[in-house]
Amino acid sequence: MISHKMINIALVTPLKDEIDNIDKFFKSVSEQSLRIKCLVIVENDSSDGSKEYLNRFKGLDNVEELVILNLTFDDKSYDLGFKYSKVVHHGFEYLKNASFYKELDFVGILDCDCFPEKDYYEKLVHFMDQHPKVGISSGLIFTEEGNPHIANTNWVRGGCRLWKISCFEDTGFPIEPSPDAITVALAHYYGWESKTLKDAKVTSREVNVRMSNYKNQGRRIYYRGNSLFYAFSKFAFYFFVKREIKIAFDFINGYLGDYFSAKPRIKDMRVRKYYQFYLISKLKAKF
Repeated sequence: MISHKMINIALVTPLKDEIDNIDKFFKSVSEQSLRIKCLVIVENDSSDGSKEYLNRFKGLDNVEELVILNLTFDDKSYDLGFKYSKVVHHGFEYLKNASFYKELDFVGILDCDCFPEKDYYEKLVHFMDQHPKVGISSGLIFTEEGNPHIANTNWVRGGCRLWKISCFEDTGFPIEPSPDAITVALAHYYGWESKTLKDAKVTSREVNVRMSNYKNQGRRIYYRGNSLFYAFSKFAFYFFVKREIKIAFDFINGYLGDYFSAKPRIKDMRVRKYYQFYLISKLKAKF
């Protein structure tokens, strides 16, 4: 078992136009019960003063090394697909080339609009230490009003997840749409498990405040290999269970648009196979 006094955790934070969240984010990191070895912030094309505000910070309480990187893209729009993965990948590449990389026990993503409770990482580290097969974990995200962000409490959240470093070495962080889902598939391929710790809490703003991405969600599910049956089961959930008619049709239109256009899917057959049989495997596990 790992002594918590010896834990080395490094986090990557993608950041664009977060001027209203930076102070609260820094406070939540500074108050963590475990010291953070390195926090890499990858700012990209902010137009609200975030870039200039970040330049004021030379260090952060409870963080051994604060690194601020700046990226710029020709396309300045907010994008949760390829651009997001490129931003986060850039942060992980910095860590992989850092002199302390071999000392790390865990690496993670912490979005700037995610505010973990004070013992969040201590809980995750203990949980993952107690469960050797769990390579990726996260807590659950709630709004400030206490409402859960998404219904599936078993899905490891992308914006506040933690990898064991040996699992991260297997999965990496690909530049792809839906990289969080892809790394879950790769982790399972290499024999790891991905599990949430339901009593570890993160507070965040309401999901989809910046953009309605359900059509993109449908396209991402198509891209990674989920079956037509799975897509219609998700459509039925949104339509009949949640009564979110627009969301249901945005989602299925995104999937079917790429399906009938025979758009390319991810080339990694390990990922495609995992998601092709995803629903069946989940039903088997449940029953």
